[in-house]
Amino acid sequence: MLEEAESFMNLLDQLDWSYWKRLTPKEKRTLLSQLLLHFVNPLMKISDIELKDFELYGIKCQTFQLTFDEEEFVFIPGNKDAILGWNLGTKGLSLLETAPNSQEITIPEELRGQYNFFDVDSLGELINDKTTNLRKVQIPPMFVQRHALPAGTSYLGVYDAVTGSFEGEADQFSAFEQEIKDVLFPTLTAEESMVWSFPKNVLKEDRWYIEMVPNSDYYHVFSHKNHTYSSLRKKIRKKNFDLLTEDQWEYVNGAGSRRLFRWGNDLNINDPYRGKNVRKMMEQANMFGLFFDTSMERFEITEDPGVLKLRNKKNQVGIPIVDFLPLATYFANDTMLLHEKVLAPSEYLYRKAILIKV
Repeated sequence: MLEEAESFMNLLDQLDWSYWKRLTPKEKRTLLSQLLLHFVNPLMKISDIELKDFELYGIKCQTFQLTFDEEEFVFIPGNKDAILGWNLGTKGLSLLETAPNSQEITIPEELRGQYNFFDVDSLGELINDKTTNLRKVQIPPMFVQRHALPAGTSYLGVYDAVTGSFEGEADQFSAFEQEIKDVLFPTLTAEESMVWSFPKNVLKEDRWYIEMVPNSDYYHVFSHKNHTYSSLRKKIRKKNFDLLTEDQWEYVNGAGSRRLFRWGNDLNINDPYRGKNVRKMMEQANMFGLFFDTSMERFEITEDPGVLKLRNKKNQVGIPIVDFLPLATYFANDTMLLHEKVLAPSEYLYRKAILIKV
């Protein structure tokens, strides 16, 4: 028994990022096979295992991307000494991020009278107040879902609204196909067709949910079951998954870097030269191969119902750092989630993980 415990502790040491980055691909594969054997539900279908190099803003990680039951995950090594949180105010930000875009700004009611939005030090106070405290934590190694899913849904595939073709779980989709087509291709009068446009998302409760892929003719298609926070968490745990804690979420978002945003601090998406590239970096996979919602229209839930990440409402103050702050790795929400509230897929996201721990 003692030998087993020692062997496991030795395995955990090798899964720490400081050690993992020095391993050869062959050594990494050997460790992965151990993890899949001991920590992943044997009833799950594991496929498409690839060793990948991910990078964002100078932080690199070579790790495995794989699918569990047709859903994409990545392995993220642990970190025994991760520094998370923020107390540096506007450090690292330029005037492009802290200065107003125009002479007039719109201050949200809840912030009026608290900060001077034209003063950099006061903006620094706002940033410190709206981000989590500086702290040192231990992060376990884990498999993390690459894309967070809308609450209560399971991913089925992609529907092409132009050709009517579907790629994914065809058997499950066929049960909803006609209903979805009726919504996307309604019978319209000539007058109605002048103003009709494809919906951004549509929910048929306890049946299906579709969501338009931005700037495309495609829809992501999901099966749907109504869930509260409590029932969704129970369902996730039944399959040997967990939700991420706040510490784990912040770590997998920004790798413990000492900057506010995982892609660097450039927020100038409207710049005629660099804007397109800034937007691309915001939306691309991060240094661990994960994607995060950048719409500022939805929360991502965590293991603690009192802690929501991201935000469901855009700031439109007119100062880039204030408007984009909800996308900061260490942004702290002041919204609490009620255990028994039914989670709308257009308002909440969830991300599954398998934690490697004693």
